[in-house]
Amino acid sequence: MNTPELQQLKLAWLSAKQTGDTQEQMRLLRDHPAEQEALADFIAAYYASGGTRAIDEEASVLPLTQRAMQQALARVLEPAADVATLAELRKTRQLSKVSTAQGLRLSVDVWNKLESGAIELSSLTQRQLSRLAQFFQVSIEQFGTLLNNSQPAVSMNRRQSKAGAQKEQGPQKQSFADALARSTMAAQDRRYWTEE
Repeated sequence: MNTPELQQLKLAWLSAKQTGDTQEQMRLLRDHPAEQEALADFIAAYYASGGTRAIDEEASVLPLTQRAMQQALARVLEPAADVATLAELRKTRQLSKVSTAQGLRLSVDVWNKLESGAIELSSLTQRQLSRLAQFFQVSIEQFGTLLNNSQPAVSMNRRQSKAGAQKEQGPQKQSFADALARSTMAAQDRRYWTEE
């Protein structure tokens, strides 16, 4: 049980650790025998998680860790099984197109292309897919399925010749890299999506 006294001991131990006072660290363990086991567990977890080592936020996540996180999120969060497209997913999260684009560091025109299915799934790298999926808290596989289900709007051009009018016309599929290159995004946001 994480009592207020145990929380104070943990903070005192962390403070002593930061100042390098090993005598104070030992005194805390020795003077509080009732909390000694819980404090020892806390210290072990501190070292197991890297202690004072800086966390590399750009480090790639192992696929096994990524799958475990996605499965945990799927159990905790509402399932996205009742949505079929990216537009429906965005709406279930009660997000506007603008807020979605801002949250993803994309321009609205690039998000529109993703949402309308004009971006080829195969043109996205694993890292790009991971970022998109993590934003919506769905698995990479779910995001890919929703992108594939999002089809460009089809239109008929009645002013063309009879043969031309019978052809379905819609937005041309393009790669994610092309969409980024043609967008109005800030250069730093474009680098965020293109650098590996």
